[in-house]
Amino acid sequence: MNIGPFKKYTKEPNDICYGSIYTYEVSLPIFYYKKRTVRLYLPEDYDKNKSYPLLVMADGQNIVDKYTSAYGAWEIDKRQHELIKEGYPSFIVLGIDCPVGIKERALEYSFPFMKMNKKEEGKELNKADLKFESHLLFNYIVDKLIPLVKKYFKISEIASGGSSMGGVFSLALLTSYPEVFSTALSFSPAYFLYNKKTLDEYMDKAITKIDKNHKFFFYVGGVNFESKFVNRCVLMNNYLVNKGYNTKLVIDESGEHNEATWSSHFNEAIRYWLRKDK
Repeated sequence: MNIGPFKKYTKEPNDICYGSIYTYEVSLPIFYYKKRTVRLYLPEDYDKNKSYPLLVMADGQNIVDKYTSAYGAWEIDKRQHELIKEGYPSFIVLGIDCPVGIKERALEYSFPFMKMNKKEEGKELNKADLKFESHLLFNYIVDKLIPLVKKYFKISEIASGGSSMGGVFSLALLTSYPEVFSTALSFSPAYFLYNKKTLDEYMDKAITKIDKNHKFFFYVGGVNFESKFVNRCVLMNNYLVNKGYNTKLVIDESGEHNEATWSSHFNEAIRYWLRKDK
């Protein structure tokens, strides 16, 4: 059964064990890969008469189903099933599929208008003809997608989440719209791609609009490529702690840079974000 413009996903094969996925085809207001699929995950105990927290995720194709994933699946349906058994409230997940190109994905999930470190990222992401589109995506999420979801579903509070460049996305989205998002769940955020001074200046300006009720979760691993993410992730957590914000930092020295690892730590983030049902 469809819900408004959201069509129930029934394509086989799929890897959906609990709950349901609904899709909605959109045309984004950006200059590349405009046509995207929006994926909405409804929990196994969804009740149209109840209100639910909403988690807006980067890389929507990866949230549940391995058959639609680009890099691997978070298996959020399985993780949420575990949380429900622990007594935590269920929640809805909204995700937009990422662009096909790696460089476009990086620009789309970046801090608005912030250049990346050429030394770290290389020439491909610093061509003059590539534009930073994150502000357009963020505006679309807040002005179009979230109101559409609220038209058909009862939403209580909203968090942002993602991994790697999606981890940047989660913090960038909250700092762009702190009046909309209560919590950022950032897994292996790629802050090392930015000049530290420039990023600190961005945060110094953004933080003036973010009250102390906001929460920030950071996860980072330590194996191989993932080890590049540790230092700057810790520094961002410490920056927010020193500013008096509520944060949680999880470091897994055996953690790799992939969806299976992020999935294994996903429930830690949700336990931090949401309170148990009474």
